[in-house]
Amino acid sequence: MGVLDVLRRSGLAVPGDVSVIGYDDSSLAGFSHVDLTTVAQDATALTTLAVARAIDRIEAAPVRQRDVVFTPRLVVRGTTGPLGG
Repeated sequence: MGVLDVLRRSGLAVPGDVSVIGYDDSSLAGFSHVDLTTVAQDATALTTLAVARAIDRIEAAPVRQRDVVFTPRLVVRGTTGPLGG
């Protein structure tokens, strides 16, 4: 939100002059006055895995799978536009 504020105060149009993309799709990103295009993650799955891994470490359980990849998704909103020419 800080970047959007600075750009707009500088007279730049978002997305007309500059496109902005955030990460994590926070609850603020979807507010109509922010309307931030963002990369979203499955926070519930990440949290569940983190807690399970912490419990496994406490219990000295063997690591079953070291690397886990969650596929993010792009949530297109109003802060991105077509590539300028």
